[in-house]
Amino acid sequence: MKINSVSPYQSVSYTKNTNSKTDFNTTNTFSINQSTENEQIAKILQANSSNTWEELSGKYDVRNATFEEIVEISNTLYEAGEISFKEHGVLTFDYGRATNHLKQILAGRTSAGFDMHATSANSDGKRDWIAEYEARASKDFKIGNLIGYQSKMNVLTLLQRLDT
Repeated sequence: MKINSVSPYQSVSYTKNTNSKTDFNTTNTFSINQSTENEQIAKILQANSSNTWEELSGKYDVRNATFEEIVEISNTLYEAGEISFKEHGVLTFDYGRATNHLKQILAGRTSAGFDMHATSANSDGKRDWIAEYEARASKDFKIGNLIGYQSKMNVLTLLQRLDT
């Protein structure tokens, strides 16, 4: 068997190209007007951001909302660029449908009161979503699911921002 080795040293030669002209000054400059304009746009976006949160907190009560209302809140925040796709996914994951699906798959092997939600809803299907996510986060922490815990805590922070 013949094994070739690669030498750790390779000679490299560079040649200077004198034919090309590069103007570094034009690509690395910016005008103060552009910078000021970007700051103004950022301030407008921040004001619109506050408006989105204020409108949602005035329209919905996250301490007494249905899952459908939480989905509407999440859609609005996500479309406005206020929350990440992951936060949107955590907020809109339907524990009710997941519970029903598991009950069908595990017919007879789950208790009658089996529910994936951590808290109870009232007769109108409304629940305290802050308490729900506090309980979910606590459960994730207890079982060592730190990624789930952090996701739930991020969503909890969002919900608390809407709770005015």
